[in-house]
Amino acid sequence: MGNIRKTDSKKRILKAFIEILNTDGFNKMTVSKITSLAHINRGTFYLNYIDKFDLLEEIEQEIFTKIKTIKIKTILLEKETIDIIFSDEKILAVISYLQSNAALITALINSDLKNSIQEQLANLLKNIFTENNANINNPKIAQPYASNIIFGSISTIFITWIKNNMQESPEELLNIINSYRKLTPIDIFS
Repeated sequence: MGNIRKTDSKKRILKAFIEILNTDGFNKMTVSKITSLAHINRGTFYLNYIDKFDLLEEIEQEIFTKIKTIKIKTILLEKETIDIIFSDEKILAVISYLQSNAALITALINSDLKNSIQEQLANLLKNIFTENNANINNPKIAQPYASNIIFGSISTIFITWIKNNMQESPEELLNIINSYRKLTPIDIFS
């Protein structure tokens, strides 16, 4: 019975977190606002989290762990090239995960946490790439520029899609990402 109550409390806290993030942003969020909107007492909140930063950390950790898990499950089979690391199947899996958590992801991206989330996404892509033996130590463009160009750009495409209310289908977004990967900057605008 206790686990059911804890799960229900966490769901209500998350729902309140998303709503407050949408209206006030993270910096103006307080535990009092969360508990009031979630219709729980402060003690219930503190049974689950130390403070709003602990709540945010758990949310971010869950999101990025799930994305990394999606990538690793499919990467382990083959890992020789960037095309395998960033295959259509893997990208679509990440897009589907983001879509299935649209309310939370959109709230995070449209809030005062946007820069932090985008940086974490870029770092996650870099870490996945590095774990799969990609040569990031001797690229044709010096580091950290090479990593920022590749991983920052792909994460920016995801962020833009989220900020545009995920209007494109997963397949359309995949086409945008694949076009970016295949075209030079000059070709993109010609």
